[in-house]
Amino acid sequence: MTEPPQDRPSVRRAAPEALIFIEIWGDQTVVERRLTRALPQPCRSAGVDNMRLLWWEPSTWLVRAAMECRDVALQRLTDALGDDGAAIEATGGFVRLLAEGTGWRELMMIGGCFDAGSPSFGPGSVAGTLIHHTPVHLDVVSETAVEAYVAPSYAEHLSSAWSAAAARLAGAGA
Repeated sequence: MTEPPQDRPSVRRAAPEALIFIEIWGDQTVVERRLTRALPQPCRSAGVDNMRLLWWEPSTWLVRAAMECRDVALQRLTDALGDDGAAIEATGGFVRLLAEGTGWRELMMIGGCFDAGSPSFGPGSVAGTLIHHTPVHLDVVSETAVEAYVAPSYAEHLSSAWSAAAARLAGAGA
């Protein structure tokens, strides 16, 4: 079996992990002191203590943690938020698709309205956009990989569409 060309991105469903939204209603710096860390700035993400934190929208972040840590993470976040916000368990609300390979940027622009080719959209960048008429949040996890958070009902369709597009790109010499 031959390996796909390096530029050809591959798309697969990432392993399920716990997803928890935190929404801050009060002073963000107070919550950050309780969490003992700063939250990512707008349009940014960061890996922290076996978790990944993504800025989602103003005053809202998504926290991704190992499934076996879900209850502990949810309790810790709830305690840190206190009366200044809420932690909402959302594990079943999204599927993570992982696109890997140096051609992932071109793939993200097929069926979308987002310039993933911008050099400023590098590791630690987050963006919300529409791809194939569906809301998708993208998290650049490395120079050669991006994770897409999509609705479960759309994950299979988008994965198939991206896989077919990746094959077309490879055939075109992408």
